Amino acid sequence: MTDSRQIQIAGLGSPHGDDQAGWEIVRALKTRDLSQAIVHLSRTPDDLLNWLDPASPLVICDACRGAGPVGSIHHWQWPTAELDQVNWSGTHQIALPGVLLLAEELGLLPAQVIIWGVEIAETVPGDVISSEVSAGVERAVESICREWDARRALGVDHA
Repeated sequence: MTDSRQIQIAGLGSPHGDDQAGWEIVRALKTRDLSQAIVHLSRTPDDLLNWLDPASPLVICDACRGAGPVGSIHHWQWPTAELDQVNWSGTHQIALPGVLLLAEELGLLPAQVIIWGVEIAETVPGDVISSEVSAGVERAVESICREWDARRALGVDHA
């Protein structure tokens, strides 16, 4: 069983252009003081089902479309109907909300799930991440760290 102070962080994405946003957020977070974090890079949301620990809060970072201008960051707490209006990046077999519902049915979903999205334009194989999305990644990392620090200061043991 995982220590209750541990947090699971999942970066969803691919090596294609702006779809790298989730991975880049997680890579940047790994350079911070997140000793209690267990970090995973995944290509599809259904990969979450392979390692979820219902005893540890979950933070998901991914690229998304339809929630705002390119490079904008978004923050949701699961469950929320707002996610049904968002298109998630990549060619996922099952979209993120569907995977979270399935995880809940299987008894794998943690009580606290926080989702961070960075708005992207498109993903093109072989492209590098755009400057707008890269700036959004930086803002997301700073926002996540500020939230993390505020919760630690208040004595809250999770994301």
